[in-house]
Amino acid sequence: MAIVLLSGGQDSATALLWALENLPSPIHALTFLYGQRHEIELQSARRIAAHLGVSHAVIDLGQLWDALSVKTALTHEAPLSYTPEGLPTTFVPGRNLIFLTAAAIWGYPRDESDLVIGVSQVDYSGYPDCRAPFIEAAQKTLSEALARPIRIHAPFLYMDKAQLWKYADELGYREFIAEETHTCYLGRREVRHPWGYGCGECPACQLRKAGYEAAFG
Repeated sequence: MAIVLLSGGQDSATALLWALENLPSPIHALTFLYGQRHEIELQSARRIAAHLGVSHAVIDLGQLWDALSVKTALTHEAPLSYTPEGLPTTFVPGRNLIFLTAAAIWGYPRDESDLVIGVSQVDYSGYPDCRAPFIEAAQKTLSEALARPIRIHAPFLYMDKAQLWKYADELGYREFIAEETHTCYLGRREVRHPWGYGCGECPACQLRKAGYEAAFG
């Protein structure tokens, strides 16, 4: 039994495919509402879970980051740029830590200790909570906090976007990922490109497009 953090994006949807291929049933998908600007993400997560036949729960964290006076380009109207520390303004500090903690707690009464997250440290945005040291530390901390072994699976930690596309394609889900997932930071879904929907200009779209073209030409 495993819990997959499903945002509705390409990475988490492909992580769900990985879990279905590699971990025992049942697989549960867990989505978080945290004040993100675009309802499209939740809609995508629901469609993905329904199509793949997995149970899907949504946890509402409320306006957590807003309450903590943290404003990012994913939760507020803010330019897509970089902070003085060199991080993109799309970085939501502590997000994956909160998500993994909440997922581990949600799984506690269900006796579920396997968590799956679709992060990568290769060609993404340089978020510190998408790197191996964070995943290792979070697994150790949650295991100590809950007094049971917590296993965090990050199967794409060392994959780039092209490899991610190829993995989905090998499973027969290239078109599914392109059609059903949402990555665009601006929430645009009017135009369908070969790599999926999006504005085509934001960093998320550019990365997704570049990976697709590197994988398939």
